[in-house]
Amino acid sequence: MSYCSNKYPSLRWGMSTLGCPQCNLTQALEIADRYGIEFLEIRTLNNTVDCQKTLYYPENEEAMRRIAALGRCRILDSSFGLTADVPEARETLLQIARTADDFGIPYVRVFGGGNFGEEIDNVRLRRADANVEWFQSLNLKTKLALETHDICSSAKSCRDLQRHLGYDMPIIWDAHHTRQLAEESFADSYHLLGDSIVGVHFKDSHYAVKDGTRFCEYDRIGEGIVPLDELFSLLEQNQCQVPVILEHEKYWRKYLPEIDVMLDSWRKYCNG
Repeated sequence: MSYCSNKYPSLRWGMSTLGCPQCNLTQALEIADRYGIEFLEIRTLNNTVDCQKTLYYPENEEAMRRIAALGRCRILDSSFGLTADVPEARETLLQIARTADDFGIPYVRVFGGGNFGEEIDNVRLRRADANVEWFQSLNLKTKLALETHDICSSAKSCRDLQRHLGYDMPIIWDAHHTRQLAEESFADSYHLLGDSIVGVHFKDSHYAVKDGTRFCEYDRIGEGIVPLDELFSLLEQNQCQVPVILEHEKYWRKYLPEIDVMLDSWRKYCNG
């Protein structure tokens, strides 16, 4: 597999199926193969996020077992909030984790829960402790991987929670969140998270304001203000070998372009 190898030859690229939500896994894999993309992060299939069900559809299961055996799928996503108190959410996480175990997928993504800017106070820390203790008691092979998202959108807050939990919890570095929301430099975030990183998410955007609130509006790669060359060069210099994943959120934002348009903009950007 090779993609954009002229400029960043060491990086190993991936894409989230959020960008092609209507696809089954076979169709998503055809897109990845056409662009020479090694990894798929499974978030949506067949127009739903319920991948613990859709992965067992006939058009998906055989392909999933094949790419999992090849190591081309490292992450299965959940929306579980680690510091949240939502007991019924544990059942969904359990189903996703068992699915990951069945296919041999090493990580299930979780969020911190809450909202960016809120304090991870003692109440939330106790919830995180309880949720991690519960998950570890299941004795599954798959591991939870905490994404820099929600209340943990900064690398610092993510690292602080990891240290509190007392073990080297795997981290999925959403570099867009740490840069555009938490306003950390890529270098500072990478320095904090380092060897804990098992995947990197990226996208491009610009700031917009509505009703006095600033937010990020997503763009084609290279058309926003995110200095992605700085990110990719940092990863290249550190010989990063984890999946570097385009997170094109077509499932959530229907106005965004189709996946081929976004992948073409990415390829053009990386080839100068």
